[in-house]
Amino acid sequence: MYAEFFKLDKNGFPVWAADFTKIYADFDPTKMSDQVMKAMKGGAVDTIDVNAVLEIQRKNLEALNKASQAAFEGAQQVAQKQAEVFKAVFDQATSAADTLGKAATPQDLAAKELELCKTAFEASLANTKKVADVVTKANDTAVKVINARISEAFDEVKGQMVKTK
Repeated sequence: MYAEFFKLDKNGFPVWAADFTKIYADFDPTKMSDQVMKAMKGGAVDTIDVNAVLEIQRKNLEALNKASQAAFEGAQQVAQKQAEVFKAVFDQATSAADTLGKAATPQDLAAKELELCKTAFEASLANTKKVADVVTKANDTAVKVINARISEAFDEVKGQMVKTK
């Protein structure tokens, strides 16, 4: 079916060869509109309550606004949590430098470095989890708003379809 749309170039790769005048020769928006109107008159949809459709769309936009607000607030919380983590890491680095400067022997220095690395790694994992939890909570809030609205919109559209029968 699509063979007329492609041909092979000299290297054997497919290239676009479709003639759009042929593809769109039968395209008639008026004819399509007439077909849709006939289908609507012959089916369950004889009339459409424009005000109800506008109300559905208004509620959809309101839900998007709420979801966007939740996402924005989540982004603020993530930034705040990251700032807290950065401050804690900076404080730990300052403390670590002080601790390492007090090492008496190379063995003592190595032991303190290992302990500091272990502590830093564990703190990093804990901090990553904290930030991930904030992101998850923010995403969950936004998704719940959208999911609830989608469900409501389906019910509202279904209600409109039933009214028009």
